[in-house]
Amino acid sequence: MENEDRIMFLETPPFYAIWGDGSILKRYPIDFYEKTDISNIAGLSIFAGLKDRSNKFISGKFIGKSVYELYKENPELFGSEEERKWEIVPIQVGIGHACSDLSIQVHPREDYALKHENCHGKSECWYIVDVDEEPMDVVLGHKAKAMEELEDYIARDAYDDLALRTPIHKGTFLNLEAGTLHSLQKGTTFIEVCTSCLLTYRFYDYHRKDKNGKERQLDIEKAKANILIPYEEMTYDFKEYNYGLAKEKELIDNHNYSVRIIDVVGASVVPKKKPFYACFVIEGEGEVEGYKVKAGSSFLLTSKISEMHVNGKLKILAAHG
Repeated sequence: MENEDRIMFLETPPFYAIWGDGSILKRYPIDFYEKTDISNIAGLSIFAGLKDRSNKFISGKFIGKSVYELYKENPELFGSEEERKWEIVPIQVGIGHACSDLSIQVHPREDYALKHENCHGKSECWYIVDVDEEPMDVVLGHKAKAMEELEDYIARDAYDDLALRTPIHKGTFLNLEAGTLHSLQKGTTFIEVCTSCLLTYRFYDYHRKDKNGKERQLDIEKAKANILIPYEEMTYDFKEYNYGLAKEKELIDNHNYSVRIIDVVGASVVPKKKPFYACFVIEGEGEVEGYKVKAGSSFLLTSKISEMHVNGKLKILAAHG
């Protein structure tokens, strides 16, 4: 078919975490073996291309292959050699629902990760799909102006005083450079777009205990080696475009990733501004390139396509890295 290497749909496997309770499946149901325990499913992987964590294609010319394999074997589908900045797929996208607060944590900066962890660093951004109730907030940044002050907060176990909080609501977007102290909070449904790194340094976990009565391990020294001091609040320059019955809002376009929200209320043609888009239908239903999609659909638009034909009523997140 004409579209077989232009648009390809992806499976969305679950991931598990202490802060998951399966709630994400009420919004985005997926098929399971009937005896599968879904009680601690935290979210769904939308797009990933690491060797040990990679979505598989369920349609198109490369059905059955993984994103990792496609990037290795057909890298031109992700752009020219000059446009492909990393030796691996540069971004990951996932959606989750927090049934309890996530640990307060830090991700490694690029220079530290390359030197000490044999991988790239991790910057990330969040699009808030929904909140269970308002007011709601997240931990984003801290009050320490120097390392000595940070160490004093740690010595006093004064993490609540240290953490800065930012209010959120449905549709909030936040960017976190690597090294940012952060935590999503109970009742938040969110999409995370991040650079391809699996490392998290747990800084504080509220003294929670596991089923054996032990607190989870903290990574204080690694967190201190990466935390940005002082914290500087991000500024944003959202850009909006109209394409007939579709509106596009560019949330961010920096050296880490580019993320946009496309709201569709009828037949439209939306230009594709990056070599590839990793896409997820947040809500609604309709058609993309003639294929039926609905909330929960995940697909890749490759370099073979320059514009996206859409129809229906739906909200799409499109990411590139």
